[in-house]
Amino acid sequence: MPIVGFGFDTINVEKKQAFDKDDKINNNIKILEIKETSLKPNDKDEMPGLLILFEFGLLYGKAGSVSLKGHIIHYDPENKVDELLKTWKNGKKLPAQFSTQVFNFIMYKGNIRALQLEDEVGLPLHLKLPRFKIQTDKKN
Repeated sequence: MPIVGFGFDTINVEKKQAFDKDDKINNNIKILEIKETSLKPNDKDEMPGLLILFEFGLLYGKAGSVSLKGHIIHYDPENKVDELLKTWKNGKKLPAQFSTQVFNFIMYKGNIRALQLEDEVGLPLHLKLPRFKIQTDKKN
């Protein structure tokens, strides 16, 4: 089940006001749509694949938001592609193993881009980054 392609299609970031200490940062990931697509590794061959449209969002209360919409191209054998499409069309659900891989990939790519955008517009980082601390010698 490899992911063979990825891209952001829409990137929106907005800072409306200063972040208040009472504001909460809320994260949301949605699979918007799954469609069948064809992959062409060369001029002659065609392989089945899935085009997965998604949205990764962060809300900072009244302070602002980050919204990333994008796509993932996923390859699987034709019978697996058909099975995943059928499952999606019958209730917008996906098998746990597949959805875990897709959501982890979206979180990885979305978190990296969101950290960069937050820094650029002055929104607080939604993830805690490691920091160095000076250790004091307790014996003195």
